[in-house]
Amino acid sequence: MSATPLQPEQALPGQGECVLFLDDEEPLVQLASRMLARMGYRVVAFTRASEALEAFRSEPGRFDVVLTDLSMPGASGMDFARSVLEIRPDIPVILATGHIAPPDLQRARHIGVREVILKPSTIEDMSRAFRRVLSGVC
Repeated sequence: MSATPLQPEQALPGQGECVLFLDDEEPLVQLASRMLARMGYRVVAFTRASEALEAFRSEPGRFDVVLTDLSMPGASGMDFARSVLEIRPDIPVILATGHIAPPDLQRARHIGVREVILKPSTIEDMSRAFRRVLSGVC
C-alpha cells in the first residue's frame, strides 16, 4: 500500500530496469514516464491494455517489472496482470488503484500480483515499490 512520501534525498533510483507502465490516463502516463526515466528506469508506457499485452507477448524478457492501473476501459488491470503472469509467471506485477476492496486484494494476491499501491501515488511510491518487488522483499 502507499506509504509516506520519501524526501528527495531518499528517492530510490532505478538501475536501468525496464518498466512496462499501463494507465488509461495519457497525462499521467507521460508524466510518470518522464519522471521514472529521470530516476534511472527505462519506461515503455501504454494507455491501452491490448497494446501493452501485445508488446509484452512479443518480448516478455524485455521487461523487469509491470505497473498497471486497476481500472482500465475494455480490460481491467487485474485481467491484464493475469495475462502477463500466464506468459511469464516470474515477472513482478504492481497494481495501482484509488481503492481496492479486501476480496479484490485477495484475488490480486492469488493471481500473483506482488504489490498494490494506492493512488494518488508519487513517483517515489512507485520507485519504492519497484525496489521491493525487484529485490524480492514482497
